[in-house]
Amino acid sequence: MIERADDIGIGDRVTYLPGTATAPQTTTAPRQCVQGHVVAPPVPDPYTAVVWLPTRPDGAADDIEPTWVRHDRVVEFTHPPQPLEPRPRPV
Repeated sequence: MIERADDIGIGDRVTYLPGTATAPQTTTAPRQCVQGHVVAPPVPDPYTAVVWLPTRPDGAADDIEPTWVRHDRVVEFTHPPQPLEPRPRPV
């Protein structure tokens, strides 16, 4: 799991395991990962040392509430590509 929760921010693409970290696994089948984007600033909980990421899963409508994902459920993340600066026009 990702230990660098402070590096994740708005717009980052995340891949995470669904459910909670403490939920027992009731089947031997592997769980599928979910992909989405972080839609608001991460929220740290100082009492539990957990960082919550408000995430919109891929394919979800823009008007639904975000899914709150624990930082320790994130498998990987990527930053959005930076826009290229416009090239100066030749004179």
